[in-house]
Amino acid sequence: MNPLRNTVNRALLALTGTALLAGGGWLALTAGPVAERLPGWWPGPGSGTVLLDRAGLADLRGHGWWTVVAVAGPALALLLCLTWLLAQSRPGGRRRLPLAGPPLTLRSRALADAVARRAEATPGVAHAHVRLPAGPKRSRARVRLLLEPDAAPGPVLERLTHGALDEARRSLAPHPLDTHVRVGARSRRERRTR
Repeated sequence: MNPLRNTVNRALLALTGTALLAGGGWLALTAGPVAERLPGWWPGPGSGTVLLDRAGLADLRGHGWWTVVAVAGPALALLLCLTWLLAQSRPGGRRRLPLAGPPLTLRSRALADAVARRAEATPGVAHAHVRLPAGPKRSRARVRLLLEPDAAPGPVLERLTHGALDEARRSLAPHPLDTHVRVGARSRRERRTR
């Protein structure tokens, strides 16, 4: 995980937890038998008070902006929380792959693009698409190849294995790279229409 994202996550979780703990603690201390033992300067709600009484709520509902704020505020908070959640599990280009040296890393999208370009340079390959979902100790390469109409899959796979995929394995060593290759062929008719 990105160190900046990790720091931001921990800071936001700590602030949220502190605010909730302080609010819950204040409410717990100012209610019931504990409230009688608190010093006189301790802030607390008066007896019989509520956060928003009926008259105050009716006054707020009389304003035109109240409905918009009451609906849009929680919706915006939910949207921000969902965006934050999705940003934590974003796969692909922002993942970092460990290289041979401990401080060295590489974006998985950059290595996937390099492997795809090398695969497309292989004779017999019309198009290549590579994904590298990375795990902490093991990476997988998912390669989709579209072969030229006259290309034989066996020799193309052998050239790809001993070329681009071996280079990717060497760059990620000592971490293993599992590969899954899916091969398709471009038809002669498709070739004429392009």
